Amino acid sequence: MNRTTLAAALIVMVAFTAGTEGADDWAHYLGPNFDLQPSAKAFKAQSATVAWNAHVTTGMCSLTVADGLLYTMGNDGTEENKEEARDFVYCLDAKTGKEKWTFDYPCLLEPRLHPGGPSSTPTVHEGKLYTLSKSGHIFCLDAKTGGKIWDASGQQYKPKKPWWGFAASPTIMGDVVIYNVGDRGLGLNKDTGEVVWKSDRGVVAYATPRPLPTTMFNRPAVALFTNEAFLVLNPATGQSVATYERPWQEKSNCNAITPYIHNGRIYLVQSAHGMACLSVDGNVLTQDWLAEDGKYASEWHAFNTHVIYEDHIYFLTKGRGSGTTGLCCVDAETGSRKWFEEKYGFGNLMRVDDTMIMLSEEGELIWGKLTNATFKEAYRQKILEGLCWAKPVLLGNILYARDAEGAVVSLRLE
Repeated sequence: MNRTTLAAALIVMVAFTAGTEGADDWAHYLGPNFDLQPSAKAFKAQSATVAWNAHVTTGMCSLTVADGLLYTMGNDGTEENKEEARDFVYCLDAKTGKEKWTFDYPCLLEPRLHPGGPSSTPTVHEGKLYTLSKSGHIFCLDAKTGGKIWDASGQQYKPKKPWWGFAASPTIMGDVVIYNVGDRGLGLNKDTGEVVWKSDRGVVAYATPRPLPTTMFNRPAVALFTNEAFLVLNPATGQSVATYERPWQEKSNCNAITPYIHNGRIYLVQSAHGMACLSVDGNVLTQDWLAEDGKYASEWHAFNTHVIYEDHIYFLTKGRGSGTTGLCCVDAETGSRKWFEEKYGFGNLMRVDDTMIMLSEEGELIWGKLTNATFKEAYRQKILEGLCWAKPVLLGNILYARDAEGAVVSLRLE
């Protein structure tokens, strides 16, 4: 390859990397690198102090922060007004919590085993905000004013039994905004909303599309995980980049954990079959292992995030039936269980260096050190009263979190 060709290839690769707004932003679901890992290199906080509180409407989505603005969504539905319920997109001042603007449209609350409301988290890119409702409403808004730029719909891909509705967050690569809508996703032009590529039929799909390192396939690629399959696609065309032969159809639960990367391999968490580790050889994905220890008969990964540190995977599981809930440690090389600690509730995790941070579903903020495949708790504080399934956001020493009932909090970690 000559220098001109190499330069052109590098430009194409850069053009199709996921868009972020800056080092101090959390512009899309799961943060700067789609791994819920903040950009901070060290964590030295000893306590957390509330900076502000705000309130929005009911929703299961998380938060995004860009250019000093915070975005989230909610729904005002109640038993009395359920036919007139509306979704709201909120923009708050990230420093004060004061409302800057809202955008709303008709949408059902749909409370099913949770309070209901939107599950998809807004995405910010180049001054635009991209949203997806539980029913498939797609909007592109002006991030500063809330004015509608374009709208589209994924409702034609609504599966027959959409238990949780549309839940994946929009992912932008190059000129395409990608939604996990349908059996092979939906790609729209990010500036116009015009269809670039689309699915053939509707399937249950909850996991957010994950940009893969360009070095993995020597080309731009996005991972798409549905309840039927794991796909690696070209973000510009929707065509297959790599194949994975194992059909992982799951009708009863939810494959909602976004695939993640460690040491050049892809990790999947399937709600019925366990945790799998895939290696890449050209355009073929090979299953290195499938660990029943990553699932267990009575435990549920659901949608929580995993943390990897020094080749150990940490995650919180939620008990089913007679099962227990707690923190689990699994060997990243083999998938075998190292230990299980029942004293921790279900929730989400993030990591800064050797510090692991939890937000439990009961609203407890917890952190501590990871050392030699152990977790030593150092701090615990109740920060929210409602159900906390939404992932927290950490920018510098400011942590943002919300609960399903609409309480939003900003804390200084000092």
